[in-house]
Amino acid sequence: MISRTICFNRVRVTLEGPELDSIGLLVDFTRLKQIVREIMGRLDHQFVNDLEPFKTVNPSAENMAKYFYDEVARELADLPPGARITDVVLWETDTSRAQYRPGN
Repeated sequence: MISRTICFNRVRVTLEGPELDSIGLLVDFTRLKQIVREIMGRLDHQFVNDLEPFKTVNPSAENMAKYFYDEVARELADLPPGARITDVVLWETDTSRAQYRPGN
């Protein structure tokens, strides 16, 4: 059996939008942190190859960054009009990282 366990130090999710909501936020940091922590929790202490989509997709740092993008986007489907996630950066160490930007 071959498996891969990935350990990452940080995940950065960047969002942008044309305007703020009624209380002056693009998205509440508390909500965004909760979403990212939930995603990290699903991966913590797991053999990544045993989890979808990594049963068929290589669990490279690049694909993990895309996974975070897809999962955060799914959870933030109710962003204000015109708002979007611009990128996700995942650090494996202080000096190595992968970035996912849709359409690039």
